[in-house]
Amino acid sequence: MIILKSIGAFFAKIWRWIKETAWVQPLLIVGAIFAVIFSIPYITSWVSSWSEASEGAFYTTYQVSLEGEDTANAKISKADALTSMIEEATLNHAYDGVDRSKMSKDALAAYQNETYGQIIKEYGEKFFFVYVADNNSTASDFEEGFRFLRDNWNKSNLNLAAHDDKKLDFKIHVINSSEKSANDDDFEITLGKISAFNRYLTNYTELFNVAGPWLFEHMPYVLNNSLAEDTFNHFAIAENVTEFPVPTVCLVDFTLEAIADGRAGLSEVLFNCFGTTANEKAENLLAMWNHTDPYSVKNTWTDTSKREYRVAR
Repeated sequence: MIILKSIGAFFAKIWRWIKETAWVQPLLIVGAIFAVIFSIPYITSWVSSWSEASEGAFYTTYQVSLEGEDTANAKISKADALTSMIEEATLNHAYDGVDRSKMSKDALAAYQNETYGQIIKEYGEKFFFVYVADNNSTASDFEEGFRFLRDNWNKSNLNLAAHDDKKLDFKIHVINSSEKSANDDDFEITLGKISAFNRYLTNYTELFNVAGPWLFEHMPYVLNNSLAEDTFNHFAIAENVTEFPVPTVCLVDFTLEAIADGRAGLSEVLFNCFGTTANEKAENLLAMWNHTDPYSVKNTWTDTSKREYRVAR
Protein backbone atom coordinates (compact mmCIF):
# COMPACT_ATOMS: atom_id res chain seq x y z
CA MET A 1 0.00 0.00 0.00
CA ILE A 2 2.89 2.32 0.87
CA ILE A 3 4.48 1.59 -2.53
CA LEU A 4 1.25 2.46 -4.38
CA LYS A 5 0.96 5.72 -2.45
CA SER A 6 4.57 6.56 -3.33
CA ILE A 7 3.94 5.91 -7.03
CA GLY A 8 0.77 8.00 -6.91
CA ALA A 9 2.58 10.86 -5.20
CA PHE A 10 5.34 10.75 -7.83
CA PHE A 11 2.90 11.12 -10.73
CA ALA A 12 0.97 13.79 -8.84
CA LYS A 13 4.17 15.84 -8.55
CA ILE A 14 4.81 15.47 -12.29
CA TRP A 15 1.27 16.60 -13.08
CA ARG A 16 1.59 19.65 -10.82
CA TRP A 17 4.92 20.52 -12.45
CA ILE A 18 3.37 20.30 -15.92
CA LYS A 19 0.46 22.55 -14.89
CA GLU A 20 2.79 25.12 -13.32
CA THR A 21 5.39 25.09 -16.13
CA ALA A 22 3.90 27.07 -19.01
CA TRP A 23 6.49 26.21 -21.71
CA VAL A 24 5.96 22.44 -21.29
CA GLN A 25 2.26 22.52 -22.11
CA PRO A 26 2.47 23.64 -25.78
CA LEU A 27 5.29 21.13 -26.34
CA LEU A 28 3.09 18.33 -25.04
CA ILE A 29 0.16 19.48 -27.18
CA VAL A 30 2.32 19.59 -30.32
CA GLY A 31 3.82 16.22 -29.44
CA ALA A 32 0.34 14.72 -29.01
CA ILE A 33 -0.77 16.10 -32.38
CA PHE A 34 2.25 14.60 -34.16
CA ALA A 35 1.72 11.30 -32.35
CA VAL A 36 -1.85 11.16 -33.68
CA ILE A 37 -0.73 12.09 -37.22
CA PHE A 38 2.01 9.46 -37.33
CA SER A 39 -0.29 6.79 -35.93
CA ILE A 40 -3.00 7.29 -38.58
CA PRO A 41 -1.48 4.82 -41.13
CA TYR A 42 -1.25 2.13 -38.45
CA ILE A 43 -4.78 2.77 -37.26
CA THR A 44 -6.04 2.67 -40.87
CA SER A 45 -4.21 -0.59 -41.51
CA TRP A 46 -5.63 -2.02 -38.29
CA VAL A 47 -9.19 -1.06 -39.17
CA SER A 48 -8.72 -2.34 -42.76
CA SER A 49 -7.68 -5.72 -41.42
CA TRP A 50 -11.05 -5.88 -39.62
CA SER A 51 -13.01 -4.95 -42.74
CA GLU A 52 -11.25 -7.59 -44.88
CA ALA A 53 -12.02 -10.43 -42.50
CA SER A 54 -15.27 -11.45 -44.25
CA GLU A 55 -15.33 -13.40 -47.50
CA GLY A 56 -15.07 -11.18 -50.57
CA ALA A 57 -14.08 -8.09 -48.58
CA PHE A 58 -10.55 -8.18 -50.00
CA TYR A 59 -11.95 -7.85 -53.52
CA THR A 60 -14.20 -4.96 -52.49
CA THR A 61 -11.10 -3.03 -51.41
CA TYR A 62 -9.79 -3.13 -54.99
CA GLN A 63 -13.08 -3.10 -56.90
CA VAL A 64 -13.63 -0.90 -59.94
CA SER A 65 -17.37 -0.36 -60.14
CA LEU A 66 -19.86 -1.18 -62.89
CA GLU A 67 -22.19 1.52 -61.60
CA GLY A 68 -23.70 3.44 -64.51
CA GLU A 69 -22.68 0.79 -67.06
CA ASP A 70 -24.44 1.66 -70.29
CA THR A 71 -24.71 0.14 -73.74
CA ALA A 72 -21.98 0.17 -76.38
CA ASN A 73 -20.37 3.54 -77.17
CA ALA A 74 -21.56 4.98 -73.86
CA LYS A 75 -18.74 3.90 -71.57
CA ILE A 76 -19.06 5.79 -68.32
CA SER A 77 -18.41 3.41 -65.41
CA LYS A 78 -15.12 3.09 -63.53
CA ALA A 79 -14.82 -0.41 -64.94
CA ASP A 80 -15.08 1.16 -68.41
CA ALA A 81 -12.36 3.68 -67.66
CA LEU A 82 -9.90 0.89 -66.86
CA THR A 83 -11.00 -1.67 -69.45
CA SER A 84 -11.12 0.77 -72.35
CA MET A 85 -7.48 1.68 -71.63
CA ILE A 86 -6.50 -2.00 -71.48
CA GLU A 87 -8.35 -2.63 -74.75
CA GLU A 88 -6.70 0.26 -76.58
CA ALA A 89 -3.22 -0.53 -75.26
CA THR A 90 -3.50 -4.27 -75.92
CA LEU A 91 -5.23 -4.41 -79.31
CA ASN A 92 -3.63 -1.35 -80.90
CA HIS A 93 -0.09 -1.80 -79.61
CA ALA A 94 0.78 -4.87 -77.52
CA TYR A 95 -0.56 -7.41 -80.02
CA ASP A 96 0.87 -5.69 -83.10
CA GLY A 97 3.47 -8.41 -83.68
CA VAL A 98 6.40 -5.99 -83.88
CA ASP A 99 9.68 -7.44 -82.60
CA ARG A 100 11.10 -5.02 -80.04
CA SER A 101 13.62 -7.40 -78.48
CA LYS A 102 16.57 -5.59 -80.12
CA MET A 103 15.59 -2.14 -78.88
CA SER A 104 17.89 -0.47 -76.35
CA LYS A 105 16.62 0.09 -72.83
CA ASP A 106 16.38 3.83 -73.47
CA ALA A 107 14.39 3.26 -76.65
CA LEU A 108 12.08 0.84 -74.84
CA ALA A 109 11.57 3.34 -72.04
CA ALA A 110 10.69 6.07 -74.53
CA TYR A 111 8.26 3.75 -76.33
CA GLN A 112 6.73 2.66 -73.01
CA ASN A 113 6.13 6.23 -71.92
CA GLU A 114 4.70 7.33 -75.25
CA THR A 115 2.47 4.29 -75.74
CA TYR A 116 1.45 3.21 -72.25
CA GLY A 117 2.25 6.26 -70.13
CA GLN A 118 -1.34 7.17 -69.32
CA ILE A 119 -2.54 3.73 -68.21
CA ILE A 120 0.66 3.22 -66.19
CA LYS A 121 0.10 6.54 -64.44
CA GLU A 122 -3.51 5.77 -63.58
CA TYR A 123 -3.48 2.02 -62.91
CA GLY A 124 0.08 0.76 -62.68
CA GLU A 125 2.87 -0.64 -64.79
CA LYS A 126 1.88 -4.20 -63.97
CA PHE A 127 -1.24 -5.48 -62.24
CA PHE A 128 -3.67 -8.34 -61.78
CA PHE A 129 -6.99 -7.72 -63.51
CA VAL A 130 -9.61 -9.96 -61.94
CA TYR A 131 -13.25 -10.90 -62.55
CA VAL A 132 -15.08 -12.41 -59.59
CA ALA A 133 -18.64 -13.20 -58.55
CA ASP A 134 -20.38 -13.38 -55.21
CA ASN A 135 -20.59 -16.75 -53.45
CA ASN A 136 -18.00 -18.44 -55.64
CA SER A 137 -15.70 -21.00 -53.99
CA THR A 138 -12.89 -20.65 -56.53
CA ALA A 139 -12.96 -16.88 -56.14
CA SER A 140 -12.58 -17.45 -52.40
CA ASP A 141 -9.53 -19.64 -53.03
CA PHE A 142 -8.00 -16.91 -55.18
CA GLU A 143 -8.87 -14.35 -52.51
CA GLU A 144 -6.88 -16.26 -49.91
CA GLY A 145 -3.90 -16.45 -52.26
CA PHE A 146 -4.10 -12.77 -53.22
CA ARG A 147 -4.31 -11.63 -49.60
CA PHE A 148 -1.31 -13.75 -48.61
CA LEU A 149 0.65 -12.54 -51.64
CA ARG A 150 -0.07 -8.89 -50.87
CA ASP A 151 0.79 -9.25 -47.19
CA ASN A 152 4.02 -11.10 -47.94
CA TRP A 153 5.04 -9.37 -51.16
CA ASN A 154 8.67 -9.95 -52.14
CA LYS A 155 9.45 -12.21 -49.18
CA SER A 156 11.94 -14.63 -50.70
CA ASN A 157 11.83 -16.94 -47.66
CA LEU A 158 8.22 -17.74 -48.66
CA ASN A 159 9.08 -18.15 -52.38
CA LEU A 160 7.24 -14.90 -53.07
CA ALA A 161 9.97 -12.79 -54.66
CA ALA A 162 8.89 -10.84 -57.75
CA HIS A 163 11.39 -11.03 -60.62
CA ASP A 164 10.90 -7.51 -61.95
CA ASP A 165 14.02 -5.53 -62.82
CA LYS A 166 12.84 -2.72 -60.53
CA LYS A 167 10.74 -2.62 -57.40
CA LEU A 168 7.05 -2.86 -58.25
CA ASP A 169 4.30 -2.95 -55.67
CA PHE A 170 1.56 -5.57 -55.55
CA LYS A 171 -1.35 -4.19 -57.55
CA ILE A 172 -4.78 -5.56 -58.37
CA HIS A 173 -8.02 -4.24 -59.91
CA VAL A 174 -11.25 -6.21 -59.55
CA ILE A 175 -14.58 -6.27 -61.38
CA ASN A 176 -17.46 -8.05 -59.63
CA SER A 177 -19.80 -9.58 -62.19
CA SER A 178 -22.57 -9.75 -59.56
CA GLU A 179 -22.61 -6.00 -59.00
CA LYS A 180 -25.92 -4.27 -59.66
CA SER A 181 -26.14 -0.81 -61.20
CA ALA A 182 -28.77 1.83 -60.47
CA ASN A 183 -29.68 1.93 -64.18
CA ASP A 184 -30.29 -1.83 -64.57
CA ASP A 185 -34.06 -1.28 -64.85
CA ASP A 186 -33.50 0.82 -67.97
CA PHE A 187 -32.46 -2.24 -69.97
CA GLU A 188 -35.10 -4.85 -70.73
CA ILE A 189 -35.32 -7.76 -73.15
CA THR A 190 -38.00 -10.40 -73.60
CA LEU A 191 -36.20 -12.76 -71.22
CA GLY A 192 -35.70 -10.17 -68.50
CA LYS A 193 -33.27 -7.48 -67.46
CA ILE A 194 -29.73 -7.24 -68.84
CA SER A 195 -27.24 -7.03 -65.99
CA ALA A 196 -24.53 -4.37 -65.76
CA PHE A 197 -21.88 -7.03 -66.37
CA ASN A 198 -23.71 -8.28 -69.46
CA ARG A 199 -23.68 -4.74 -70.85
CA TYR A 200 -19.99 -4.51 -69.94
CA LEU A 201 -19.21 -7.72 -71.89
CA THR A 202 -21.08 -6.33 -74.90
CA ASN A 203 -18.96 -3.19 -74.76
CA TYR A 204 -15.70 -5.16 -74.75
CA THR A 205 -16.49 -8.05 -77.04
CA GLU A 206 -13.58 -7.13 -79.31
CA LEU A 207 -11.08 -7.22 -76.45
CA PHE A 208 -12.07 -10.75 -75.47
CA ASN A 209 -12.47 -11.91 -79.09
CA VAL A 210 -8.88 -10.95 -79.83
CA ALA A 211 -7.23 -11.62 -76.46
CA GLY A 212 -8.72 -15.10 -76.03
CA PRO A 213 -7.19 -16.68 -79.16
CA TRP A 214 -3.93 -14.73 -78.67
CA LEU A 215 -3.55 -16.05 -75.13
CA PHE A 216 -4.41 -19.60 -76.17
CA GLU A 217 -2.00 -19.50 -79.11
CA HIS A 218 0.86 -18.18 -76.98
CA MET A 219 0.00 -20.72 -74.31
CA PRO A 220 0.54 -18.73 -71.15
CA TYR A 221 -0.80 -20.93 -68.36
CA VAL A 222 -2.31 -23.96 -70.00
CA LEU A 223 -4.05 -26.51 -67.82
CA ASN A 224 -2.05 -29.72 -67.67
CA ASN A 225 -3.77 -32.60 -69.48
CA SER A 226 -6.54 -30.39 -70.91
CA LEU A 227 -7.44 -26.88 -70.03
CA ALA A 228 -11.10 -27.39 -70.74
CA GLU A 229 -10.96 -25.56 -74.02
CA ASP A 230 -14.56 -24.50 -73.49
CA THR A 231 -13.35 -22.24 -70.69
CA PHE A 232 -11.07 -20.38 -73.06
CA ASN A 233 -13.82 -20.27 -75.66
CA HIS A 234 -16.29 -18.71 -73.23
CA PHE A 235 -13.65 -16.18 -72.22
CA ALA A 236 -12.91 -15.38 -75.86
CA ILE A 237 -16.52 -15.11 -76.99
CA ALA A 238 -17.68 -13.27 -73.84
CA GLU A 239 -21.27 -12.95 -75.00
CA ASN A 240 -23.21 -14.00 -71.94
CA VAL A 241 -22.70 -13.35 -68.26
CA THR A 242 -23.86 -16.87 -67.44
CA GLU A 243 -21.11 -18.42 -69.59
CA PHE A 244 -18.20 -16.05 -68.97
CA PRO A 245 -15.72 -17.92 -66.74
CA VAL A 246 -15.75 -16.41 -63.27
CA PRO A 247 -13.38 -16.13 -61.58
CA THR A 248 -10.93 -15.12 -64.28
CA VAL A 249 -7.53 -13.75 -63.28
CA CYS A 250 -5.60 -11.79 -65.90
CA LEU A 251 -2.19 -10.18 -65.75
CA VAL A 252 -1.70 -6.84 -67.49
CA ASP A 253 1.98 -6.04 -67.99
CA PHE A 254 3.54 -2.89 -69.47
CA THR A 255 7.06 -3.36 -68.09
CA LEU A 256 10.10 -2.98 -70.34
CA GLU A 257 10.75 -6.72 -70.13
CA ALA A 258 7.21 -7.51 -71.28
CA ILE A 259 7.46 -5.08 -74.18
CA ALA A 260 10.82 -6.52 -75.29
CA ASP A 261 9.55 -10.09 -74.94
CA GLY A 262 6.37 -9.44 -76.94
CA ARG A 263 4.04 -10.17 -74.02
CA ALA A 264 2.88 -6.67 -73.09
CA GLY A 265 -0.74 -5.76 -72.42
CA LEU A 266 -3.20 -8.49 -71.40
CA SER A 267 -0.52 -11.15 -71.20
CA GLU A 268 -1.71 -13.99 -68.97
CA VAL A 269 -4.98 -15.58 -67.92
CA LEU A 270 -5.79 -18.07 -65.20
CA PHE A 271 -9.11 -19.72 -64.37
CA ASN A 272 -8.28 -22.03 -61.48
CA CYS A 273 -6.41 -21.51 -58.22
CA PHE A 274 -4.19 -24.35 -57.09
CA GLY A 275 -2.56 -25.13 -53.77
CA THR A 276 -3.77 -26.30 -50.39
CA THR A 277 -2.30 -23.49 -48.30
CA ALA A 278 -2.46 -19.72 -48.69
CA ASN A 279 1.29 -19.70 -49.36
CA GLU A 280 0.98 -22.22 -52.19
CA LYS A 281 -1.90 -20.32 -53.76
CA ALA A 282 0.15 -17.13 -53.54
CA GLU A 283 3.12 -18.90 -55.19
CA ASN A 284 0.91 -19.91 -58.12
CA LEU A 285 -0.26 -16.31 -58.56
CA LEU A 286 3.28 -15.01 -58.31
CA ALA A 287 4.39 -17.46 -61.00
CA MET A 288 1.81 -15.79 -63.21
CA TRP A 289 3.19 -12.35 -62.25
CA ASN A 290 6.73 -13.52 -63.05
CA HIS A 291 5.70 -15.26 -66.31
CA THR A 292 7.40 -18.37 -64.98
CA ASP A 293 6.63 -22.05 -64.64
CA PRO A 294 5.30 -23.02 -61.20
CA TYR A 295 7.06 -26.35 -61.71
CA SER A 296 10.37 -24.47 -61.45
CA VAL A 297 9.69 -23.42 -57.86
CA LYS A 298 9.05 -25.60 -54.86
CA ASN A 299 5.38 -26.57 -54.76
CA THR A 300 3.89 -29.07 -52.37
CA TRP A 301 0.29 -29.38 -53.54
CA THR A 302 -0.46 -32.81 -54.86
CA ASP A 303 -3.20 -32.54 -57.47
CA THR A 304 -0.78 -32.52 -60.42
CA SER A 305 -3.50 -33.63 -62.83
CA LYS A 306 -5.08 -30.18 -62.50
CA ARG A 307 -2.04 -28.01 -61.93
CA GLU A 308 -1.44 -25.18 -64.35
CA TYR A 309 1.92 -24.61 -65.95
CA ARG A 310 3.65 -22.52 -68.56
CA VAL A 311 4.50 -24.19 -71.86
CA ALA A 312 7.77 -23.02 -73.41
CA ARG A 313 7.12 -20.73 -76.37
